[in-house]
Amino acid sequence: MSAELADWFKERPAWLQYAAKLLVEKGSRDQKDIEEFANICVKEVLGELDGIDYSFCSTVFTDPAAKSLRLNSIGDIKGINALSPKKPLQFGNGNLSVIYGQNSSGKSGYVRILKHLCGARHPGKLHQNVYSSTPTKQSCSVTYEHDGASVPNEWEAESGTIDDLRSVDIFDTQCGHVYVNGENEVSYEPPILSFFSDLTGICEAVSRELEGRIAKLVSKKPVLPAEYTLTGPGKWYSKISAITHGDQVTTHCEWTQAKEGELEAIGCRLLEQAPAEKAKLLRKQNEYLGSIIHKLETINAQLSNENCQAILVLRQEAKQKGEAAKVAAEQLFREVPLEGIGSIVWGQLWEQARKYSQEIAYAEKAFPYVGDDSLCVLCHQPLSEAAKKRVQSFEDYVKGEMQKDAETAQKAFEKAIAEIDDIPLATGLKPVADAAALTQEAYADLQGIYDILKARKESIVADALTPLTEIATWVGIAKQLSSSQSDSAKKYDEDAQKDNRAELNARRLELEATKWLSQQRKPVEEELMRLRSLNMLQSASRLTNTKGLSQKKGELAETLITDAFVQRFNDELAKLNAARIKVELVKTKVAKGRVLHCLRLKGAYDGTLSDVLSEGEYRMISLAAFLADVTGKAQAAPFVFDDPISSLDQDFEEAVVRRLVSLAKDRQVIVFTHRLSLLGLIQDYSKQEDIDPEVVCIRREAWGTGEPGDTPLFAKKPEKALNALLDGRLAQARKLQEEHGQEVYAPLAKALCSDFRILLERMIECELMADVVQRYRRAVNTMGKIGKLAHISEADCKYFDEMMTKYSRYEHSQPGEAPVQLPNPDEFKADFEGLKKWREGFVARAA
Repeated sequence: MSAELADWFKERPAWLQYAAKLLVEKGSRDQKDIEEFANICVKEVLGELDGIDYSFCSTVFTDPAAKSLRLNSIGDIKGINALSPKKPLQFGNGNLSVIYGQNSSGKSGYVRILKHLCGARHPGKLHQNVYSSTPTKQSCSVTYEHDGASVPNEWEAESGTIDDLRSVDIFDTQCGHVYVNGENEVSYEPPILSFFSDLTGICEAVSRELEGRIAKLVSKKPVLPAEYTLTGPGKWYSKISAITHGDQVTTHCEWTQAKEGELEAIGCRLLEQAPAEKAKLLRKQNEYLGSIIHKLETINAQLSNENCQAILVLRQEAKQKGEAAKVAAEQLFREVPLEGIGSIVWGQLWEQARKYSQEIAYAEKAFPYVGDDSLCVLCHQPLSEAAKKRVQSFEDYVKGEMQKDAETAQKAFEKAIAEIDDIPLATGLKPVADAAALTQEAYADLQGIYDILKARKESIVADALTPLTEIATWVGIAKQLSSSQSDSAKKYDEDAQKDNRAELNARRLELEATKWLSQQRKPVEEELMRLRSLNMLQSASRLTNTKGLSQKKGELAETLITDAFVQRFNDELAKLNAARIKVELVKTKVAKGRVLHCLRLKGAYDGTLSDVLSEGEYRMISLAAFLADVTGKAQAAPFVFDDPISSLDQDFEEAVVRRLVSLAKDRQVIVFTHRLSLLGLIQDYSKQEDIDPEVVCIRREAWGTGEPGDTPLFAKKPEKALNALLDGRLAQARKLQEEHGQEVYAPLAKALCSDFRILLERMIECELMADVVQRYRRAVNTMGKIGKLAHISEADCKYFDEMMTKYSRYEHSQPGEAPVQLPNPDEFKADFEGLKKWREGFVARAA
């Protein structure tokens, strides 16, 4: 079965294998483990388990029949409840041990440790000492025999179950609770089925954890306006899911300037009542805008770096040739009284004089006229011979080659300047800009550009060229506007030709829905993340499905809870004297990893278990199911019983004790109890089976609970109690008297008197009265005993009367004038040996 389970688990989700592994290693899991398992589920869905070994090996279920096992001791307990024994709790060398202790003595703490050591199904929590301010690491020392070899183990609570001890069977109140309402699991299952039940519980807890996380993923997705429901963006928004790609979010939630312009244009088109006139207006605006663009590009090209550099070259050439002509003039007219002959200003004056002479003063004569009656055309004074010669020399100079070259160069420069278009003034630019529908901002930018171009044109003349402004951006925007105006004009033409307002409205809604989505982009992205997280958690939750566990447990139940198991259940009912409880165990179905059974009244026509059975009968049924399982194992592992007779009457108590003693013939049986009646019953029935039980009393001491010690006198058999007084307590008292005197001896002597009086009562009860009647037993047992009463003599009665009278005196307050002296050790010895001698004689007499 182990190999089959190993193969089966390999096909389970990794988180479940890991949970199974921890369940086997450390027992039941807490909330932190559930959260960890949920996280592993998520990682498994995301494919992030690389490099981690979650595999589960089911060798824990291997049949341990080849190994023998017994528990020896538990000691050195730290940090567990109030347990703090100075000596280890020894379970003895025999097969039957009884751990007796009153309430609060530490029994439950020892049982809880054993449940954790051995991997019991419901081990409970190991609490710290609540009265200690400093938490201590929980640990203890445990010794056991495994296959004949003694194995010491320094166990720490966090290390979980000890593998060697997994086969130990523990029965307590939790294990013994039987559910009888409807279909339920039997109170005790074979460990492998219990394992599957616990694993199913973990699945359900992890599922609840994941569902809790899912519940926290509350959608914050904005409500889509109703008018956008049938639009493309609206339909996409309504169908957003975990598989929606991020690119789709970008596509549907992106809002551009172009879309904004289109939306505005559609709005305007829908408002326009005369689309043909609107188209005509847009075209007119586009013409003005085109003229502005053309004018700006033309002037910008004329003032390009290349053209300006060419003009500057012409200017430099004119300047150089003018200066050369000037130098020549200065040499020619060195004797002229005035300076500046040959300069540009002088040349212009000379040309004006020529024009005046040829057109008005001496129209019929060549310039300059130097006849006898000639006058200066500038000052109208008669020309002297020297003046005539000077004027003629001026004309000769002007008509010379150097001067002609200078004039030609100057004219070329001036022509190049004149070919640059005039920069529009604000008074002329504003009306055109308005006609082109330029915005105030665009107009201001255009005016700024023209101001820079004007300064550049002026800088050519000044021979200090300023930088050329960048007009590409403005022109690009203007051309986009021109294109938009052109497109809009076409659309208005279409609007004029046909009635398409419905289409425009539909497109407007599409654009408005897209704009709304763009405003919700962050919530959309958050919703997408939520849906992906939700999908991931839902996928993880599906990994917690218990169907596979239920089916496997059902298969195992077919093997383990067979007719043989049911037969053993019925046999155990008989051995426990509970066959009169007319119930039968019937398997019904498997649901969520639980094998459901119906404990039903056998042969009844009406009524349910809860209506008919008592609490004690429930416990007997549970015990029968438990024993049916443990007795079906190949290995006789130790069996721990915690207060087995709770809720049982005298008949059931005795039946349980007989069964426990019977089990002790071939396995170790450890019984924890606080009831003297159970202790007495075990001693009685053990004697019948020739078994000597190990009785250990645990008690609360000042340093803590769970301290092992000798069994109280009232819990011992009279013969053993007498030997304990004679060989132990009396010897101790004698030694203290000899070493420390009467003051130290007196308290011990007083205690010996009290204990011997109790022993006398027990001797009367168990020996003289042949155990026919006991204070802790309801029944009067006469079988094989009542005949012994015939051997009681008057001397026997007198002897006990005298001894009871003598030792009762020490239980009362003493008179001040005549106190009763405590017996000395020799007197005690004589009385103790006298009782021993009487017993031996009486037993021989009654045999």
